[in-house]
Amino acid sequence: MEVISKKFEHHGKTINFEVGKMAKQADGAVLISMGGTSVLVTAVASEGERKGQDFLPLTVDVEEKMYAAGKIPGGFFRREGRPGETSILTCRLIDRALRPNFPDWFRNEVQIIATIMSADQDNLPDVLALTGASTALTLSNIPFHGPLAGVRVGRVDGEWVINPTFQDLQESDMNLVVAGNREAIVMVEADAKEAPEELMEEALQVGHEAIKGLVEIQTKIDREYRSIQQEAPKEELMEKYSQELATKCGETVDSLFMALDSNDTERVREAWERIDSMKRESVKGLQPRVRKMVSILVSMKIHSEVFERLAEKIKSFREDIRKIIVDSSMPELSKAQGDNVLRDKRKEISGSLIEKYPDFSPEISEAIKKLEKSLVREQILEQGVRPDGRKPFQIRNITCEVGLLGQTHGSALFTRGETQVLAIVTLGSIGDKQVLDNLGVEEFKRFIHHYNFPPYSSGEARFLRGPKRREIGHGALAERALSNVIPEEEDFPYTIRLVSEVLESNGSTSMASICGSSLALMDAGVPLKKNEAVGGIAMGMVSSGEDFIVLSDIQGAEDAAGDMDFKIAGTRSGITALQMDLKKRGVPQSILSKALKQAREGLNFILKAMNETISAPRKDLSPHAPKMIIIEIPVDKIGSVIGPGGKMIRSLISDYGVSIDIEDDGKVFIGGKDGEMAEAARKHIELMTRVPVVGDEYMGKVVKITTFGAFIEVLPGTDGLLHISKMSKRRVDRVEDVMNTGDRLKVRIGEIDSQDRISLELVDLESPRKEE
Repeated sequence: MEVISKKFEHHGKTINFEVGKMAKQADGAVLISMGGTSVLVTAVASEGERKGQDFLPLTVDVEEKMYAAGKIPGGFFRREGRPGETSILTCRLIDRALRPNFPDWFRNEVQIIATIMSADQDNLPDVLALTGASTALTLSNIPFHGPLAGVRVGRVDGEWVINPTFQDLQESDMNLVVAGNREAIVMVEADAKEAPEELMEEALQVGHEAIKGLVEIQTKIDREYRSIQQEAPKEELMEKYSQELATKCGETVDSLFMALDSNDTERVREAWERIDSMKRESVKGLQPRVRKMVSILVSMKIHSEVFERLAEKIKSFREDIRKIIVDSSMPELSKAQGDNVLRDKRKEISGSLIEKYPDFSPEISEAIKKLEKSLVREQILEQGVRPDGRKPFQIRNITCEVGLLGQTHGSALFTRGETQVLAIVTLGSIGDKQVLDNLGVEEFKRFIHHYNFPPYSSGEARFLRGPKRREIGHGALAERALSNVIPEEEDFPYTIRLVSEVLESNGSTSMASICGSSLALMDAGVPLKKNEAVGGIAMGMVSSGEDFIVLSDIQGAEDAAGDMDFKIAGTRSGITALQMDLKKRGVPQSILSKALKQAREGLNFILKAMNETISAPRKDLSPHAPKMIIIEIPVDKIGSVIGPGGKMIRSLISDYGVSIDIEDDGKVFIGGKDGEMAEAARKHIELMTRVPVVGDEYMGKVVKITTFGAFIEVLPGTDGLLHISKMSKRRVDRVEDVMNTGDRLKVRIGEIDSQDRISLELVDLESPRKEE
């Protein structure tokens, strides 16, 4: 096949798309490059679907190959193992952007694999992988409403930068990833240094404008690719076959339901055989690419037809469900009690239908849930009343506590409605930094946030198998929100680990984690920048045509029924993090603007409640936290402190019971629970590394006697010679007549020669202060 290679100049960068050379057996594949960073992205869909599947089984994998940056993986096996945090976050980024753009009733497995083939550690691969995933899906015949693209937006010295480099981001006051199509934004991920809402709106506009060019180039590549394949555009193919299948699928599903309604086992068997026959006939003689498309379309159309007939049968329960939604949302009921009321009603409605239509259990459940969602949406849009009775802008009741756990370095309990998070701070030495073994330029991380979502928090019982992608994603979001207020290492020489334990869940646990973590940091005495707390709020939206209502502090039912989950974190001064996910294919800028303004009002309310509990970081650290001291030593003295094979530093650590970390620039971090011992270790190291100068006086120790004088240790590892002629005003025949090994004498440096040899003189010749 002919190779298509398109170079696209995009805001000062050249992005190259190469199609038809690699991974030709995938449904769609592209090698996308920018600078020295290249990502191979493939898309494959299964031709058949799993029986009983009630969701789109989309899997996104990002493979960080260490060879891409000329590195050999760490670990015993020296090969890549389980995905790292960066890979998982990129997977989530791509999944969240793509998922709303697949059609309803698409239930075939889809796998996107982005393999980072080359990384110049200058251009970031994540937005390339996102755009590449859209390109691969667009080139394939997998049903997909695309293309879309992703860009990163930075701001350096007040100027917007599209797809900034690693180095640019060090100087940028914003790191915003936007995904969208020609018409609207579909996904947002950002962190910022307390950016005003107006600036964030401008960044979103800049990002969306940059996306449009990348969408257009994908369209051009797709046209050329299909022209070479002598294949019609995907939209035409899908429209053609959808129309052809509409009547066939409708008729076969009608005959199946008539057979089921008649309770005639033979007619039911024949109806299923007609459906299987129609599936086989529909794909007979087609080219492989088109065959898979038609096979998928047949399954989608049958699901749709079945759903429509079941939804019609369920309509008679509409008012019953409406009443039960109101009853289950009564303020006196807990989430678990309300869920039980709804669950019982679902079982009552679905029981008779499943008995009659046992093969359509997923569709029956889906039809009931869709009816529930539509009723919740109607209530919000038409009456402006939310399921729990709140108005659109109202926040749930908030309670905050700090200092709950006696032995920890800082703790806080944040409760908002039925969402509750316990946050715990642990302070460690600089040597406790996390080592990063990935393709990025950073090698260590000193601020870490982990988020845990145990099953009991939602009333479930299941195996604990380590953190899932969602937990890693929520932990990273909170970490980004808080990182911009964490003090610099020079001001606070600690490694900081935060853990958010979700104890109860009814929506917006990630934002509650930010609030709880901010309180815990203050309880621990971490001197946050500007002494400002960070809060978080999740905004939702329900829309119908041009009408929409933005909801503040959404809970679980509103998240499930709504169109948007827009998480916003920040201080009173501005935004520190954003994350937006949609269930529809894009949202206008006007809605985002309204959500940002309404979020600011809610955020101020939340921050006020937090400040009433603790308004500033405590002045003193917990007595259980280590005491940290920073000193600087000459770089050429680092070896002296470490000693041969680390002997000296190990001895210091053991003798003083401290941790000692030395950086290449001569910074020494001393940490220990006993402040006095840490201070003693500091004095010892300062003595070891002090550079003697003429005139300095010391209480030295005689370490060696010779016929011509005595060698006296003035600093650890540094000796000077006190010549026999300078030991007294009178003549001294033998050194031993004046001093012995082990004596301590007060001496002064008289001379340092060109070879750094030190000549000493006694401070008091009359009384050399010989001490045994």
